[in-house]
Amino acid sequence: MKAVPAKYFAFPPYCAKDLGGKMGWWGVINRDGFNCLTFPEKLGAVVTTEERAKQIADEWNKKFL
Repeated sequence: MKAVPAKYFAFPPYCAKDLGGKMGWWGVINRDGFNCLTFPEKLGAVVTTEERAKQIADEWNKKFL
């Protein structure tokens, strides 16, 4: 599934952050501390696994910095 930063919140740098404690929910946080992770193919989905969130943040930082 393709991940993209939320339209009006695409402000690098990005980092992966644990959002759910024991739930295992991870997001991708922008410079302002906002979870800007979105998946166009799955509307409303804003969390993923730790591994995938770290991968997405690295990809976005390479692309947008």
